[in-house]
Amino acid sequence: MEKENYKKGIQALYMMFLVWIVIECDFISAVLPNQILALGISPVIWGIGAFFILNKMRKQNAGELYQTNDIFTGRDWLIIFFVVMGSISLCVRNYVYIGMRPLIIREFFSSYPLYTLRNILYYPLEILLMLELLIYAQRAGDCLTQKSTIPWGALVLFFLWGLPHLYHGVTDGIVSALNAFIYAIPFYASGKKLKVSYISMLILWLLV
Repeated sequence: MEKENYKKGIQALYMMFLVWIVIECDFISAVLPNQILALGISPVIWGIGAFFILNKMRKQNAGELYQTNDIFTGRDWLIIFFVVMGSISLCVRNYVYIGMRPLIIREFFSSYPLYTLRNILYYPLEILLMLELLIYAQRAGDCLTQKSTIPWGALVLFFLWGLPHLYHGVTDGIVSALNAFIYAIPFYASGKKLKVSYISMLILWLLV
């Protein structure tokens, strides 16, 4: 049994780093001289990578990586309700105190149509990759340490997704890293359900 868990943990660890590599391919957009190519390259790479990994995840799952129940329970709707209310609260607070509009307004209603189109694809794909990273990291930690009470997924999201934002600036890096724990809450609260986690993370992302 321990050998089987170790094998599953290594497989999950491998997939975790594969997801991380796909996420970090975003740097290509920063070095491309052509603006149109720079805008379009990340959604293309992320889209191909995210759905390839999602398909592989579904084949590997067998009820272990995440919960397969697609029917939303009262608990799931309650999680989404609190996510929406919390996001609105943070959104209003940010606007009142620092004048910052929510991301969905800042990024989806640009005067540059190509930039808006890119963001409509870019951010939902980023959330999907974040969730995949979270899922595989949690599975790897559970199998390799036999300590499922530790939020391995949130910790990996903190280090591998959040902290790399330091190249945007210290403040952005620290805030992104700490937000990783907030984005991970629906995953744990829902009992590792894929759909409710994704919807909740997307709401948090777009409204804050």
